[in-house]
Amino acid sequence: MDPLLHSLFRPLQVNGSDPSTYYIEHNPSAALRAYVACYWESGPATREIPGGNMTVSGRDTASLGWLEEVEAVDRVLPDGCTDILLEYDPVSKRQELSYCGTFTHPFVSTRQAGSGTRIFAVRFFPGGAHYFHGMPTHLFTGSNYCLEEIWPENVEIIGERILGARDFNERVRIMDQYLNQLLLSRRISDCDLMKNLLHRIFMSGGSVGVKELAEREAISERQLNRKFGQWIGISPKKFSEVVRFQSVLHSIQSVGSVDSMELALKHSFFDQAHLIRDFRRFYGASPLTAAKDFRRLSDFYNTRSEPSAILKI
Repeated sequence: MDPLLHSLFRPLQVNGSDPSTYYIEHNPSAALRAYVACYWESGPATREIPGGNMTVSGRDTASLGWLEEVEAVDRVLPDGCTDILLEYDPVSKRQELSYCGTFTHPFVSTRQAGSGTRIFAVRFFPGGAHYFHGMPTHLFTGSNYCLEEIWPENVEIIGERILGARDFNERVRIMDQYLNQLLLSRRISDCDLMKNLLHRIFMSGGSVGVKELAEREAISERQLNRKFGQWIGISPKKFSEVVRFQSVLHSIQSVGSVDSMELALKHSFFDQAHLIRDFRRFYGASPLTAAKDFRRLSDFYNTRSEPSAILKI
């Protein structure tokens, strides 16, 4: 991958609706920026944070479910990314390590009332995780898997070190160092074809078709689908749809209102009905609902790259 691709695709999540949780994130080191989107952490906002402001948000997959007898709910949206999740329960002293594959449908993430669970995570840019686990990414699509069963050596030791870390910055340093070392030992060759394909999709806002992609790179559609299954985890058609959905989200966020006809024209939908149908598929609600959600939220998640404070855990 190429770090310059990140400037072309910055997926949005609708987070921050729950004042009882915190969310912070941090950029990876320069060597990892082609592969890692960010490190992030989410947990109960029960501690006093030095420096004042606390950020609420998160892509927390600690418990997936619907709106029944829960305290906190966040809508999690398809974005083409995959995550390593290190979930820690301070009551049971139990830590679980998992890998969350690419998903193509929205779901809600819930935190049970009184839960003290904290999640530290690595969010990989689309295609980035393949460099580290070396396996076809489509094997993990749509679910969570035990990290120890699929990830390269020493991940259990890294999990223990992160568990014993003093704060978020130290957890970032430990994981960043581990991934840098792992990157140096990988033998997966750089894939110029995937860079070109992602560049074309991002530049078009997800509107380019599969046939056109294949023709411009002088490859067959079968080869194109195989490459996307290996690197991204979903088909080029589905990934382009996710990118176009994210492009619509950006438009809604920047304007703060919804003109369905204008959005349909701008993002190459057949008509308003096509836009709304596709948007509901990835958001779980209409564009009007998304506009209301964005008005309620802080824009920290999508604009800040450094933590607002160091959390002492």
